[in-house]
Amino acid sequence: MAADAENARRMAGKTRDVRGRIVKLTDPVALYLLRQHNVVDADTLRSITNEKGVRIAFSERIALITGICGLVLVVGFFGFALLTGDIRDAPYAKSASLLYFCALPWILWYGIKRRRLNNVAEIMLKYARCPHCAYDLRFLSRDDDDGATVCPECGCAWHLEQSQG
Repeated sequence: MAADAENARRMAGKTRDVRGRIVKLTDPVALYLLRQHNVVDADTLRSITNEKGVRIAFSERIALITGICGLVLVVGFFGFALLTGDIRDAPYAKSASLLYFCALPWILWYGIKRRRLNNVAEIMLKYARCPHCAYDLRFLSRDDDDGATVCPECGCAWHLEQSQG
């Protein structure tokens, strides 16, 4: 049981392609939020990020917004304390709370991302995109040996649905 948990932790955000190679998954939500439409066109990216299991749930959005607002407030208070000279009273306690609030949004994002990435490979392949690099696989031929479509960008092999390609 401990080996399964260790394997799941080690494989978080990764998957195996058809030929057994362990690859890191592309995060379509991060691409969408960063407006990286040079990788995937905007309409396809919006469709992928709206799929159930990939999109960020309402409660997750509230947690991220709360964490970011808390960070802004704490940084504002620290800036005010630095300007007024009040930070000399308890510098270590204030520094520890500042570090905590700076790390909170990133910790929340990592946890949300880790849970979402379980479904990314399946959904990216549904839209004929390479889960590793998001390359368009629609018009590529299948390999005769194993029926996999090999991404020319990263070399990963994937099985696409029969209706595509």
